[in-house]
Amino acid sequence: MFVSFLIGMKVSQSVTRIDSNMVNTYSVEYDGQIILIDSGMKSSAKRIISYYDEIGKKPDIILITHYHLDHVGGLAQLHEKFSPEIYAPNVEIPVIEGKSKPVQPKGLLSKFVSIMGKTDPVSGVLPAEEFSSDWMTVIETPGHTPGSTSYLFEPEKMLFVGDAVNVKNSEASVNRQFSLDLEKAEESKKKIMAMSGVTILPGHGEPLKL
Repeated sequence: MFVSFLIGMKVSQSVTRIDSNMVNTYSVEYDGQIILIDSGMKSSAKRIISYYDEIGKKPDIILITHYHLDHVGGLAQLHEKFSPEIYAPNVEIPVIEGKSKPVQPKGLLSKFVSIMGKTDPVSGVLPAEEFSSDWMTVIETPGHTPGSTSYLFEPEKMLFVGDAVNVKNSEASVNRQFSLDLEKAEESKKKIMAMSGVTILPGHGEPLKL
């Protein structure tokens, strides 16, 4: 059951879903540290900043699940405002830092979105594979993008999957239109669905308890 909290919704004792315009971003506060999962669209940054300003805190770390513009669009503004450490899948860091272009699926819609939406580059991004925490585990879930990564908040078994799967009507599915490698995406979905006892927190859709 969600509990309203400012411009966010409490998912659990430690996790808040921030209203970020069309995409879910999550703030995890635990053991004296705050981690933000994804940064939403460029237009999301203002709402995310407002959320932290209202609670009088800031994210220490931002974990990026993948390089799509609705997950990294607000990153530059959040980096400028809060100066957090930023981690992202290693293979996708050149895209986030503006050093290379993302590989896009062949669909016309995905190509249109990539042309219309641009993100501001951010430097100093660290490899998610090197992120170390006693309570947050990095899990590789490629397919949607080359390095698509999920993060498991161990104390409450909350799994932040980005777009590795979407959730609609209590069912998890692969986004076939925007996934780069459907075979790998389906394999990652199976990997996620086999994790009994966790709650999936997707980039799009509602939580799903396995």
